Amino acid sequence: MPKTIRNKYYKKLSYEKLMEAHIKSRKGKSIRKETILFNLKQEEYIMWLYEQLKNKTYKHGGYTEFYVTEPKLRKIEKSRYIDRIVHRWVVDNFLEPAFVPQFIPTSYACLKEKGMHRAALYVQSTMKHCKRIWGEYYILKMDVAKYFDNINKNILLEILKRKIKDKELLWLINQILFAQKREKGLEIGNYTSQMFANIYLNEVDQFIKHKLRIKYYCRYLDDSAPRTYIQVA
Repeated sequence: MPKTIRNKYYKKLSYEKLMEAHIKSRKGKSIRKETILFNLKQEEYIMWLYEQLKNKTYKHGGYTEFYVTEPKLRKIEKSRYIDRIVHRWVVDNFLEPAFVPQFIPTSYACLKEKGMHRAALYVQSTMKHCKRIWGEYYILKMDVAKYFDNINKNILLEILKRKIKDKELLWLINQILFAQKREKGLEIGNYTSQMFANIYLNEVDQFIKHKLRIKYYCRYLDDSAPRTYIQVA
């Protein structure tokens, strides 16, 4: 993928790509009512969605709000199933291939072949390494409070624009980002939100690694808050 995304929107927009996004989106959710109803006329719905995206008449729908209590009380904002297909298409075809390669190797947040267990293994092995070298060392653990709620969408959009020069793709990202016309707060539950949160906090990762030159550093991000671990001799 080139350094910037240009003239890719229509090249990646196809019935087949949207159907692929649908198949991935319904994985593990095939018995839900909304998925069953969509599957009954999936060819028609996908073609309709294709035309909406092609003609730029697509409008992101509203959200259904509910709360979960594990591991703590959180508000979840659930989008329409057809919007979740769009989220998947955007992430898989644009955001992931363009942004993930620039992430630091020790970002374990919501990425393929990363995750919580690999983050824990990295921290454990680094602790053993530091023990061998220095004997005594310090660990600084940081947590961004209410991270998703405090992400500034305008700042996020400016970060995205550094790499995305495709006006059609930016139009669609605006539809997703500002569907709930508010400046702050990403919707927990959106497939795009996890990637947006990683892109946003990658700015901090790059600063810590390349400006502060912290050698032992890793970040883990679940769907509620990022956690950072730094070993300091």
